[in-house]
Amino acid sequence: MKVISFFSYKGGAGRSTLAYNIIPILAQKYYRPTKESPMIVIDTDVDSCGMSYLLEAENKIEKDNCVQHLLGEPFYVQPAASIKEHPFLSKLIPVGNAYGYPDNEAILLLPAFDNKAISAGEKSNYNGSEFAKDNMEKFLKTCRRFFKVPAVIIDSAVGNNATANVSNEVSDVIVCCMRPTTQFVNGTKRFLLALEKDNADGIEAEMKNMSETDIVLVPNVIPPEEISINGVQYPETAKSKIQSSFITPDFMEGSRHKYHLDLLDWDCFGIPAVERFMWKEDILFCQDPDTLTKNDQLALSRYKRLADIIYNIELRDE
Repeated sequence: MKVISFFSYKGGAGRSTLAYNIIPILAQKYYRPTKESPMIVIDTDVDSCGMSYLLEAENKIEKDNCVQHLLGEPFYVQPAASIKEHPFLSKLIPVGNAYGYPDNEAILLLPAFDNKAISAGEKSNYNGSEFAKDNMEKFLKTCRRFFKVPAVIIDSAVGNNATANVSNEVSDVIVCCMRPTTQFVNGTKRFLLALEKDNADGIEAEMKNMSETDIVLVPNVIPPEEISINGVQYPETAKSKIQSSFITPDFMEGSRHKYHLDLLDWDCFGIPAVERFMWKEDILFCQDPDTLTKNDQLALSRYKRLADIIYNIELRDE
C-alpha cells in the first residue's frame, strides 16, 4: 500500500485540484481498486477542506465519519470480514462514480468537517501538542493488513499545520506543489531545507524527525503564455528561478530524503494553468477528449506523467 500526500508550503498552490485530477489516473491506469480493496482518499485540511468540497461530500459528513473523528477519538486495529463490517471504514463515503470509475465503492473518501475542531476546546489549527499520529497509523495499518488497500491519497493541509505534519510523516511519497512565484519558491525551499535540520524554526519536532521520504516537486498553475510583469518575462524567468533554486548542491547533497525533479525539466516543466479551473475544477481525465483545449491536453499529459512518477517510486522497507 502506497501512501501519497499532496502538500504545499502555503495555500493557493492548486494542491487539491491537482490531487483531484491525479486520482482517477492512478485508479484506472495503475491501482485498479475494487469495493473489496478500495483506494482511500483522506482530506486532512480541516480549515479549508477542498477535496471534500470538490467531491460534493459536505452534505454526507457526520460527526463519526470525518477525519476529525479519526484523529480525535481512540482508533483500534481490528479485523473485519469486509469494509462494510468495519465499525469505522464502513462509514466512509463512496466517490468512485465522481471520478468516472464504474464501481462507486472502489474509491472511498474520509472527508474533513469544515472548520470543526479536532477535539473539544481546541481550534482546528491547534498546535499539535496533544496530537498523536497513532490513530492515523493504526487506520493505515488496518487498511493495509485487512483490506489490501492499494493506495491512500491524502489531501494535506499546508505548511507546518499539525495535520499537514502528520499527513507527511505517515506518507511514502509527498507531492510538493508550488506556484511559480518568489514567495512560493523561496518559502518551499526554506521549508524543505528545514526538514534536514534538528533546530529548524517553525517545523514541528515530529516532522523534523520523519523517516526518509520520496518528495516530488511540482511547479503548478504555470501561465501557458509569456506574461510581462514589471519588465520581467514570465514564466520563462520563473522556470529559471525554480531550477536554480532546487537543482543545486546545497539542496540535493546530503539530504536524507529523495527528491524527484522530473517536472523541473525544461522540456516537461510543471503543470500549466487550466482556464476552466477558474470556474469549475473538472477532472480532465474523465472529459470527452474533443472538448479539451490544447492547453487542457498539455495539462492532462503532465498529470499522467506525474501519476507515472508516483506509481514507479519504490516503497522503502517498512
